[in-house]
Amino acid sequence: MKAAVPNTLGVPCVADELVRVDSRDVLARCLDVAATKQQPVTLIGGGSNIVLRRRLPGITLLLTLRGVSFEALSEGAWRVRAAGGESWTELVRHTLAQGIHGLENLVEIPGSVGAAPYQNIGAYGRELSDVLESVDVYDRAAGRFRQLDAAECAFAYRDSRFKSADAGRFVVTGVSLRLGCQPIDASYADVERELREVGVDATPCTVANAVTRVRARKLPDPNRIGNVGSFFRNPVLGEAELDALRGKVSVPAWPHEGKCKVSAARLIDCAGWRGRVIGNVGIWPRQPLVLVNQGRATGSEVLDVAYRIREDVEHKYDIRLETEPVIAGVD
Repeated sequence: MKAAVPNTLGVPCVADELVRVDSRDVLARCLDVAATKQQPVTLIGGGSNIVLRRRLPGITLLLTLRGVSFEALSEGAWRVRAAGGESWTELVRHTLAQGIHGLENLVEIPGSVGAAPYQNIGAYGRELSDVLESVDVYDRAAGRFRQLDAAECAFAYRDSRFKSADAGRFVVTGVSLRLGCQPIDASYADVERELREVGVDATPCTVANAVTRVRARKLPDPNRIGNVGSFFRNPVLGEAELDALRGKVSVPAWPHEGKCKVSAARLIDCAGWRGRVIGNVGIWPRQPLVLVNQGRATGSEVLDVAYRIREDVEHKYDIRLETEPVIAGVD
């Protein structure tokens, strides 16, 4: 049965068939039917990191698996298990309410728990891979449920085997996190500044509150203004590439796994895109990494603006930006 597909970008999209998946049995059955009929399958969690064109052919699975559990370990550590359909931010808030820290830097990231491993979500000095023990998945190639430990997930900066090497093979049904043993991290400049201005020490709750305020100032609320968060990854460059870039534009850089990470927002800003509006699509004036739906944009219109930005930045600075959100559907 055709149905509208929920998404935080707020673009129109209709699925040929939309099924709400609230159990592992329903998931396995739907995937088995799709394989038999050779139907394409699209997975939707919170619809927050995806750009949809007007139609999703085949079957679309809306993952609504629920459940959170806590297991006390030694020396103040906890194992927290969460089903893929849980809200990520609600999980962060729930752990903090239980006095369990480790996720405070990752508060207010839109989307579901099941979507988090795909791009190894990260913000303000912490990544999911820092706290993840294992991922529960349905392996479409093997036709069975499996558990993958963190080392098997090939996590990298905003990447994983779920998004790259094995895209489409796995459906994440849940995660297991080891929390309570991480140091409190308030080293990110915006967070440190916020704590200093408010006049409080760094605790899990004050860090979470600081991150929430910083995000509210910089980023549009997807419940009010359609967006998918950051549209582009920060480029990771070698020393020679960074020197060449700095010959054209002044950019800050941070060490990252033997290379340097530079600000994509800075490059977009210097190229003159901050605050521009093109048709139904805008570049957010307080954070040029974010493209917003001015009210009536389609997915293809948003992608067209994104590609124009990418081409312009590459032309001016010889750096090709990579997009973060998944792109799905046809027009």
